[in-house]
Amino acid sequence: MNLHTAVFNQQVWSFFCDDLESCLEVSRRLQKGDRDFKGGLNFTACLTIFSVIEMCSGYYKGKDSDINTISEFLTKYLTKYFSLFEDRDFSRYFYYVFRDGLSHQWSPKGSGIAMDFKNNYLIGILDGSSEEILTLNIPVFYRITKEALRDYEKDLDENEILRDLFKTRYEDILELDYKKMRILRSKVKRMIHE
Repeated sequence: MNLHTAVFNQQVWSFFCDDLESCLEVSRRLQKGDRDFKGGLNFTACLTIFSVIEMCSGYYKGKDSDINTISEFLTKYLTKYFSLFEDRDFSRYFYYVFRDGLSHQWSPKGSGIAMDFKNNYLIGILDGSSEEILTLNIPVFYRITKEALRDYEKDLDENEILRDLFKTRYEDILELDYKKMRILRSKVKRMIHE
């Protein structure tokens, strides 16, 4: 089995999809009146989707993700499903508003996150208290992200250069992850035994 196939099977099609399906199910139940849950998991689901996009954009470029690699990945793979991603500047601001807002402020920048199962929009515009705001619809974002990831995996199946970039990034992740874990493990052991 190819490296990328093994990673996709575990990290994307199992861990990511299973977690997102759980988030969506909790939201569906909550919207139907189930009071076993207190939160709809909108923010959690959105951050999870962005995390997987960031991971795959790093694999796509063979290096750590940054705004340029992420916007390039969004433009390359999500445009087919939402044409505004064709504009790299749109992709950049999409990332800044939704991902950076959630990651750094626990709220999208002047926007909202929706779990609207009844409508097929990715980004909506709502009347806010002082001005119109954007809202990102998680069920649609999840669906088009899965389709984009299928396209990327297919490209990996067919393109040796992409597979080499994937392998480079994978090896870098392992090396850096274990290096940082060993440093932390050493500190934990030292602190426990003091």
